[in-house]
Amino acid sequence: MLRIAFYLLTRKEMYVDLGEEYFDKQKQVSIVRHSVRRLESLGYTVTITEAS
Repeated sequence: MLRIAFYLLTRKEMYVDLGEEYFDKQKQVSIVRHSVRRLESLGYTVTITEAS
């Protein structure tokens, strides 16, 4: 916490909360990327479209 306070004070920036889903979204992107690479290494062509 001290590092965060020091960083914010020395740069004169306001704290911005990234939200409770920030790390979940980061993990989701990582899982999708890994899965696509795995399928492509097995010889599949992968096209991803986001669900509506």
